[in-house]
Amino acid sequence: MFTKTMIWTTIFAALFTTGALKFLHFFNFIKWSPVGWGKKWLVFGSTNEGWKWALLFIFLLLAFGIFYVFSRATSKIPPALTAICISVIAAIAIEWIIYTPQSLTEGLKKLSIPFLSTLAIVSRFITGTAVYMKKTFG
Repeated sequence: MFTKTMIWTTIFAALFTTGALKFLHFFNFIKWSPVGWGKKWLVFGSTNEGWKWALLFIFLLLAFGIFYVFSRATSKIPPALTAICISVIAAIAIEWIIYTPQSLTEGLKKLSIPFLSTLAIVSRFITGTAVYMKKTFG
């Protein structure tokens, strides 16, 4: 079930996503803080921000590992189509949870295109690798 390719793919996807989120937040491409959950949920509210980023990395590692396993099941669908569908749904869901807009149009106006692009890149990387490994090695 766990192969070296899966482990390395999820590690690099989580590293890239964590770095990209830090970049997007630093240059104000996203209006929300990727580690703002610490204050909102009163979990690790006064903890050093580095620990929050480390916990975000671990969460992304687990989420991408699960996504890799499910992506192997979609080997009949082109990876690009799967990746774009998953990234659009994930971006809308994540920003919907963060902003809690009153209407769909308000929610779509607040959607961050750089965030969506980052999710699309990562999901394409994961689905492409998972489907390739499934077709090549069964």
